[in-house]
Amino acid sequence: MKRQNGGTGMKNSRKRELVWCRQKRRGRSLWGKAAVIACLLLAGCGRNTSEVKPEESEREKIVLWSYYETEAQHDALEELIQGFNLDQDQYEASWEYVPMTDFTKKLMMAYTEQALPDLALIDNPDMPVCIKMGLFEDITEFLEELQVQENYYPDLLQTVTVDGRMYGIPAVCNNVALIYNREYLKEAGVEPPENPEELKAAAEKLTTEERKGFLMSGIGGEQGAFQILPWILSTGEPVDRMGGEGTVEALTFLHELMEKGCMTHNCINLSQTDVARVFASGEVAMMENGPWVFPVLKEAGIDYGVSALPTGGQSSVIAGGENLGILRGKNIEGAKLFLEYYNQDMVLRKFCEKTHTLPAKTGVRMRNQSDMQVIEEQMKGAVIRSRIPSWNTMSGELTEAFYRMAVGEITPEQAAACLRSEDEN
Repeated sequence: MKRQNGGTGMKNSRKRELVWCRQKRRGRSLWGKAAVIACLLLAGCGRNTSEVKPEESEREKIVLWSYYETEAQHDALEELIQGFNLDQDQYEASWEYVPMTDFTKKLMMAYTEQALPDLALIDNPDMPVCIKMGLFEDITEFLEELQVQENYYPDLLQTVTVDGRMYGIPAVCNNVALIYNREYLKEAGVEPPENPEELKAAAEKLTTEERKGFLMSGIGGEQGAFQILPWILSTGEPVDRMGGEGTVEALTFLHELMEKGCMTHNCINLSQTDVARVFASGEVAMMENGPWVFPVLKEAGIDYGVSALPTGGQSSVIAGGENLGILRGKNIEGAKLFLEYYNQDMVLRKFCEKTHTLPAKTGVRMRNQSDMQVIEEQMKGAVIRSRIPSWNTMSGELTEAFYRMAVGEITPEQAAACLRSEDEN
């Protein structure tokens, strides 16, 4: 049940208070910046600068955790943090890197040790689990003031909501597509494939002694499952009935790519960023990956194209992306101010453009991002991972079965059987 907000009068009152507080903060920010400039002028006139107390020392610290690992993502976070620090003078934000494979585990450990950050940029299917564990702060009324229910994609809002209460905002969203080297396909006379059979034929034709035709991440956990699952769902396999004929069909297809030498068995050790680096080095003609790797490809000078993931069946890509949440019992007011800053259309759009992701806020459109068109189109039918029963457990089981299949321990049929529910077994 939705908590009552006290009526229209109280809501309008809170809105006026929010606007007043924002104006007050900006006013303090202008005075603070003016003070800094004055200090610098005095220092230029020969004043002893050791007598000037740095503005930063007066600020309250807030820390954000993120698993972003590419250079473009790091640059985007740095710019976001610096923009926030310049926009007001009460808080000084910083961010810390935590590997994706350990992210949720690190949060739980930090909770036990009372060493949580103030904010987390967390993979969206992991957030409901952490909310139920009591890691995130309930900020429903604050988010209602920001009108997130009216301005963000409803499906993505489900990933920050538990029992009708909200604990953060969807920060960005994305999915995976087929990314190909235009030069290699042109030389081989190959068109971008549109279904699995065409992909298999193209991968065989593009495979040479120097390169593989196709590559994807099959690494254990979230990243591998994010890339394997679309092939299974495209067969029509229900999300709550993994391990059936559709799963066998999809795993057999991927197994054949490896057995024919069109895709390296080492995909089980490669993250999505690793796959992008192999592609950028020219060792792969086509890959399954997301838009966050575009900067890596551009820096390498690769002439790449982007087409829909060639599953051939129903739309089956998985909606990726991160949420911004406030950790329970930390600097709540400072973290709220950070969310308010990020919620601005201009700030959000700039962050998405730099990270090559899509805004989770409706109405905010990317500018001059032609390589994002396929990703944006696929979002219309993307599957939200929080809707997949026991996703966090299933993702590990799926990649473990894929690993065992890749190293030759089990067949695709046996790998599929590993995903069936106990009553089906």
